[in-house]
Amino acid sequence: MTGEEVLTCAINIGEQLLMSGAEISRVEDTIRRICDAYGILQSHIFSIASCIIVTLETQDREWITQTRRIVSYGTDMWKLDRLNDLSRRICATRPSFDVIDQEYEKILKGPTYSPAMQCAVYAMTAGAFAIFFGGNLWDGIASLFVGALIRVTLYAFAKVHMKAIFSNILCSLISGMACILMCRVGPGQHVEMIMIGNIMLLIPGVLMTNSFRDFISGDMISGLLHFSEAMITAVCVAVGFIFSKMLLGGML
Repeated sequence: MTGEEVLTCAINIGEQLLMSGAEISRVEDTIRRICDAYGILQSHIFSIASCIIVTLETQDREWITQTRRIVSYGTDMWKLDRLNDLSRRICATRPSFDVIDQEYEKILKGPTYSPAMQCAVYAMTAGAFAIFFGGNLWDGIASLFVGALIRVTLYAFAKVHMKAIFSNILCSLISGMACILMCRVGPGQHVEMIMIGNIMLLIPGVLMTNSFRDFISGDMISGLLHFSEAMITAVCVAVGFIFSKMLLGGML
């Protein structure tokens, strides 16, 4: 492959790894290994949570650079597994650009959970956490409905491209009010337990974990960015539930 093709393949895989929730060290190491497999003389990779910059020196002593702006990212374990497997096969067999591109496109078009399945998972998770933290069966049943409502609300906000900070606050506000209403007119008996079960759906646990993994790997900039985002998200969730208590819970 030409240097441009090697760079395109490597940065494509690195971009999708980062968007799927991989830590910075994994992204940079994957890009570097792919470049080394095709005889690139030097590879200089800089990656943070929102950007990847890769500069290569080819065997012809030419320097080429690509930059990718990462607008959004989440957690997709299926893509992470397939991308890791693809990168290992690239390093072991060094296939052509067309073969890599075909495999890459298959991964991008991989299976996703339907909206109904996602709502069911959110509901079961919220109900399980409500019971785990001390609620009774009725609290768990009430949490089922609120958990499904959270997924529908997040889906609606994503459709209108609402900024994350407002999305988190409004989603927490709506779900907090739903928890209170579930105790007033629904089967719920302990509003605190129902709220705790649903707060667990919104807490950025994976983001916080990745921030500490970045710190341990020495990627301080990315660690600070992930840590700051996790803290801001947690504050937004808390603000939304506080407002719901003010409006319907009698805090004022």
